[in-house]
Amino acid sequence: MDKIYLNGLKCECVIGVWEWEKAISQTLVMDIELATDVAKAAKNDDLSDALDYQAVTNRVQHFTKDNAFELIETLVEKLSLIILEEFPTNWVRIKLDKGQAVKGVKNVGVVIERSAS
Repeated sequence: MDKIYLNGLKCECVIGVWEWEKAISQTLVMDIELATDVAKAAKNDDLSDALDYQAVTNRVQHFTKDNAFELIETLVEKLSLIILEEFPTNWVRIKLDKGQAVKGVKNVGVVIERSAS
């Protein structure tokens, strides 16, 4: 299986359960992997045959900016569904880093893997 990856994708989002979090935008950092077959794109050297990672980046950034969530789990689940429905992939892995959301912890986040049904 071939994969496209986006590491360190920064997204702005209103996210959190506390009132102060709901009043601000936070920067989230994601690593996203997408299963794809790169053979046709490589053979033809044509973007129309490839999984357009700029389009994935734009979609993820716009979705996070335009929506608010209490839980990072909800956000990554919704993002995985969008990616699987809108892009030519049947598997996605998303690692979301919320940063120092908990005192005494360097980073807090969640990792999910989802496949198309």
